Amino acid sequence: MKRRELLKGSLMAGVLGLLPKGVAQGAPQNTPYLGRRYRNLIVFVYDGFSWEDYAIAQAYARRRQGRVLALERLLVRYPNGLVNTYSLTSYVTESSAAANAMSCGVKTVNGGLAIHVDGTPLKPFFAAAKEAGKAVGLVTTTTVTHATPAGFAVSNPDRNAEERIAEQYLDFGAEVYLGGGDRFFNPEKRQDKKDLYAAFAQAGYGVVRSLEDLLRTNASKLLGVFSESHLPYEVDRRFQGVKAPSLKEMVQAALPRLASYRPGFVLQVEAGRIDHANHINDPSAVLWDVLAADETLEVLTAFVDQHPDTLLLLVSDHATGVGGLYGAGRSYLESSMGIDLLDGQRASFEQMRRLLGNSPDTPQVKEAYRTLKGVTLADEEAERVVRALRERVYWPEGVRQGVQPENTMAWAMVQRNAAKPDRPNIGYSSGQHTASPVVLALYGQGLRLVNLGLVDNTHVFRLMGEALGIRYQNPTMSEEEALEILKARPKGMRHPEDVWA
Repeated sequence: MKRRELLKGSLMAGVLGLLPKGVAQGAPQNTPYLGRRYRNLIVFVYDGFSWEDYAIAQAYARRRQGRVLALERLLVRYPNGLVNTYSLTSYVTESSAAANAMSCGVKTVNGGLAIHVDGTPLKPFFAAAKEAGKAVGLVTTTTVTHATPAGFAVSNPDRNAEERIAEQYLDFGAEVYLGGGDRFFNPEKRQDKKDLYAAFAQAGYGVVRSLEDLLRTNASKLLGVFSESHLPYEVDRRFQGVKAPSLKEMVQAALPRLASYRPGFVLQVEAGRIDHANHINDPSAVLWDVLAADETLEVLTAFVDQHPDTLLLLVSDHATGVGGLYGAGRSYLESSMGIDLLDGQRASFEQMRRLLGNSPDTPQVKEAYRTLKGVTLADEEAERVVRALRERVYWPEGVRQGVQPENTMAWAMVQRNAAKPDRPNIGYSSGQHTASPVVLALYGQGLRLVNLGLVDNTHVFRLMGEALGIRYQNPTMSEEEALEILKARPKGMRHPEDVWA
């Protein structure tokens, strides 16, 4: 019996049974009709964003800020729908496979950028747009070389090869790169000691490293790298004085530069740290990064209003953590208090770790939670955090596969009183990605008022192509072929993984 037949006989009944039978590249889907062609395209990715994140931000904006989210207004009035997110061999995707599906229009195995598991390269959509004469911009709150922006521009078998991706960006030649990741450009931190900042400057880029530099420069091409790794969470930037440009400020710098190109532009904006905040089960970090994304959305919709030849496509690549606001009190009448309690949270767990260091004592931990999270910990809870930071003894044991010690720091302050919460009644079951459908929405002039329905993430590729009149097809791979390749790998060899997947 041939290997392929053996594969079908054994694996098809197992792993392959997870995905829709007979469908290699996505579930049956509607065919949205844009009704016209556009000159510019903006893709706004809310990374790791779930409907639970939306519900909490919507409630906070209404209850505590007296306003309606820009995203809520968009969903009420413009075409929107749901996106299935699974990758080629897993119902739970990570960001590179999700980016590949949207950018290349085909399903791939988790872990690589615009590439199949056998090494077959794919053409990302922004590369095709560049070939068509469009200017290109990538703006993110993660490292600028991270999976979501990179998957729209370059091909690499390892999403974590960010030093190499930085070099590929130089060759690719986008007009704007803004985000974090100094360690991938700085000769003092790169393993090969290459000075990527000097190389970009020599290629005609204005290289900026701070908000002040960003506001001051008049360079038409920009490389802006504003942190060692990812940009700070918005809650830390806003309330702890951690210096970095906001997502809104970076977008405001990118738009006029890209808009000056007569053939038009493509821009990806990523609110990337929503995902990270959900990984560490941090409701305040999630909330403020969603609100920062919403402020950015206001800027983008205003730009579209002023430039009717621009289409804005908003999408989440997958959900993460899915921290839900849970019912509390009799008939759930105390539930909304959890939203009010978020006002007392003024720092992320990431920032708290920096402030506490590796050897805090119990009183220091209790004071940090009181002042930065608005939560009074019991001694036992604070001692768990101390042990997590000092000894790497994490609690609960079942969350070891999440992000530690932050998951233990989160579990130390979970709601204890179901009758009347004295802590935000926002609960997480994990720090991992999930398989749930996520948001997709369109904004622009001339759109037909249609419900997009439930579509596959590969449909984003079709929408982008229809918007700009760019049509091409990347090679597809079946799930069976991918599993056969994975099975044939040497024992112990794994596909690249990342804690911030």
